[in-house]
Amino acid sequence: MSAEQDQEFVGEDFSDARLDGQRWTNRNYTGCSFRDADLSGLDTSHVVFTDCDFTGADLSESRHTMTAFRSCTFTRTTLWHSEFRGSSLLGSTFEQCRIRPVVLDEVDLTLASLGRADLRGVDLTGCRLRETNLVEADLRTASLRGVDLSGARTVGLRLEGADLRGAHAGAALWTSAKLEGAKIDLTQAVAMASAFGVIVEQ
Repeated sequence: MSAEQDQEFVGEDFSDARLDGQRWTNRNYTGCSFRDADLSGLDTSHVVFTDCDFTGADLSESRHTMTAFRSCTFTRTTLWHSEFRGSSLLGSTFEQCRIRPVVLDEVDLTLASLGRADLRGVDLTGCRLRETNLVEADLRTASLRGVDLSGARTVGLRLEGADLRGAHAGAALWTSAKLEGAKIDLTQAVAMASAFGVIVEQ
């Protein structure tokens, strides 16, 4: 067993800390503050952050594998060139963050808040966005193939030029989002027609 396995941190203050380039494995952080911390290049694996505050933190070029950020706060956080693989951002809030370019591979964003987030061109294939707040988010030219958008809030969501084929979404998406030039499949086309009260017949 490695020396750093199963480390627990509760209510710790890491504000303004220099933690760049470190590798963390099998750690648990609960109610910790990373405000304005330098976490650039951080590499995490099987780490759990619960109710942690990353306001103003630099997470650029960081890598996260099988890591969970549960109900965490990301405000003015730098996330560009970061990677999240097989990870969870369940219930986390993102506001005024620098996100893209970013890699999101099989990431659970259920109940996350991404209102007004700039996610243009991001590949979200295979991610889960159930009941996610996407109000006025910008996902132009993004790939959402096979994405679960069930219950997502999509008022003002920009999806122009996005690839939505195979995505699972409720009727609200077709009437509340901006979809010019988006790619959809035949099943979705029927659902869209139904949402607008149009009857499709052969």
